[in-house]
Amino acid sequence: MKRVILTGILAMAAGIACLAGQAPGGKPPAGPQAKSPAELKAVQALLAAQDPDSVIKTAEDLLTKYADTQFKDAALAMEADAYRSKDDPIKAQVYADQALTANPANIQANMTMAELLIQSTNALTLDKTEKLAKAEKCLTTAQDTLKNTTKPKQQMSDMDWDEFKKDTSASIHNDLGMLASVRKNWDVAATEFKAAIADADQPAFEARLAATYRQAGKNAEALALCDKLLADPMTGLSPQAAGQIKSYVTNLKTSITSAKAAAPAPAPQK
Repeated sequence: MKRVILTGILAMAAGIACLAGQAPGGKPPAGPQAKSPAELKAVQALLAAQDPDSVIKTAEDLLTKYADTQFKDAALAMEADAYRSKDDPIKAQVYADQALTANPANIQANMTMAELLIQSTNALTLDKTEKLAKAEKCLTTAQDTLKNTTKPKQQMSDMDWDEFKKDTSASIHNDLGMLASVRKNWDVAATEFKAAIADADQPAFEARLAATYRQAGKNAEALALCDKLLADPMTGLSPQAAGQIKSYVTNLKTSITSAKAAAPAPAPQK
């Protein structure tokens, strides 16, 4: 996923522009601005971080040294994702919540919060309704913000911008599909996974759609997708990711065919 691309590009562009005190053409710089070369350097260090621990450290350095930084919500959102990568959902949710307090429209923080809520909710969760409603609100906000966000001028090509928007839209639809799955609303889940595939055709989205078809009793459609995925070389994925999806789809196909074989034969017509 390219969730942090927009954050990084906007941050870098605004920070560089503010050093001259104005944007190209003499207009005030748009978006968040670094107030000094030192703050800009701290922002650049955060954007250059390559692993979760480095993201956390550089984000904390930025927020500690520049408490009033206009990049606060972006730094907190990146920190939330970093803790999520470290399998620490509690801290991830804390930082996502702080990012949303700083900027309720932050796309990255809304998606992270929604995903954490969805993944921690099951049929036995006491506050299931409230958690899923909050997740849905976060995803709707992310979706609306994405639609109303314009391409940063001169910092991103039209092709890269279109790819970013499609990838992000696909992720949001995928999250909405997972939300509908927790609610066992299989028709809505299938619609959202199809929308995700239309934006960015990824094997993981197709695997979830196949599982949704299985839950909805549409075994023929599920098997067709399973066969398609098992024949797919998945060259764009790492061997580990491709192997995990293949294993999941194989097990799904086995469960469908086994259930089909165990089903009683229809009674002969009189």
